Amino acid sequence: MNSQVVISADIILLKGDLLFSTIISVREALEKAIDQTDKDCVLDFAGVDRVDSSAVSLWLCLERKTRSRHLSLKAVNIPDELSSIVSLVGLNQTALNP
Repeated sequence: MNSQVVISADIILLKGDLLFSTIISVREALEKAIDQTDKDCVLDFAGVDRVDSSAVSLWLCLERKTRSRHLSLKAVNIPDELSSIVSLVGLNQTALNP
């Protein structure tokens, strides 16, 4: 399945798969969205079907990006798969929402 980034008000909705094969285009779209806002960002994972470890890398990149712009980044509707990967790689759930 293709991945989509849908921006609505202050929420960025992710749809589809966050996999190694799709993550570059998703990252580019999200970084562009962050560059074009001066508001804190909420990343909604409700539409995500599948994830792999590249989704954790994506989150960490976006966190650095928002911090560099003095914005905050919050995750909502985090898939269980992503929470499991975060734990597996030695991070804890606060890595997604410090």
